[in-house]
Amino acid sequence: MHHVIKNIVITLSCIISVSVVVIFFIPLVDEFETFNCITEPCESPKITIFESLQKQYSVIDSFEKCVSAGNPVMESHPRQCRTTDGKHFVEKINP
Repeated sequence: MHHVIKNIVITLSCIISVSVVVIFFIPLVDEFETFNCITEPCESPKITIFESLQKQYSVIDSFEKCVSAGNPVMESHPRQCRTTDGKHFVEKINP
């Protein structure tokens, strides 16, 4: 009986481990990508739930940080970046 319980616990542990990997690390389509790109179609980036949580809790306060966080960039002049929570940043261009 002890052997059967041990096998069940090991099996459940494996199932939970695989589920966590699948849920958090398999790329998903970012459903927040909705704004319009002017010169060419925007590509919806594929992100994992883990990456989405990282983006959600990171502080984005500049165009550069917006881009490095993986948010889509409008290829306008100057370029623009919008976060999933609606923050909007414009690239600073030196003359």
